[in-house]
Amino acid sequence: MKEEDFVSLSVKNKNGDLSPCHYDLDESNSAKISARCVTQKWLQRKSESMYFNPTYFLTLSFFKGSKSPINQYGDNKHIKKVILDFFYPSGKKPKDRLRLWFFVERHYESRKLHLHILMERPDGISWLMSKNRKITLSKDTLFQIIADDDYNLDDVMSECLTNHLKTHIKKLGLGKKSTNHKKIGDFTTRLRYVNKSFDKIDFDCWEHIDMNQFLQELGLKKQRELEEQHYLQLLTENEDFDLIIKRRLS
Repeated sequence: MKEEDFVSLSVKNKNGDLSPCHYDLDESNSAKISARCVTQKWLQRKSESMYFNPTYFLTLSFFKGSKSPINQYGDNKHIKKVILDFFYPSGKKPKDRLRLWFFVERHYESRKLHLHILMERPDGISWLMSKNRKITLSKDTLFQIIADDDYNLDDVMSECLTNHLKTHIKKLGLGKKSTNHKKIGDFTTRLRYVNKSFDKIDFDCWEHIDMNQFLQELGLKKQRELEEQHYLQLLTENEDFDLIIKRRLS
């Protein structure tokens, strides 16, 4: 996709200075940084209004990675099922189950996609006491649990989930770097990270967000068209820029 297919803009900063999101960039880069900031704020407001409070940040890399976001969205359905089946193996999922947000990102060299997931924290004790399917731990981890009174249940869940994902997601690499599971840290900083694709022309507008899964997790899937229109309106009404979307969004 050519850069001119994405945005054109004119700077309209009343005070003659740029907001912290814009820095000292040329016109086209400023547009992309601006869109990134607007998207971050939009996601932040959605998380607050729907009480989405993620605790974990997962990154999945695939040895058979796709270059197509549409194909990856299809894989994301399976990945979400695998994760939810791990925490809720009895079949029907509770109404207050943990929620996940999916973001795709291109590898710089191969251009293949890897996946970032923001995930809420499950209740570790309930998970441990439920009728869980078989869980897999290394001997080293088992020894640490026995020998270390301070060993964290989160660490146990993290290792078990990692092994579960590698067993049930065939495209996932088997190396240590294929799955990264850690605490999310500062939520605002993490939102900025998963939206860094705006710094490059890697995707068409919000294509890096798996919008179907995103809206489904917030209970807004039936309102997709309305939500997309609202997001576009936020982009085009940015105070600093007159942002014109040239491509029609399907």
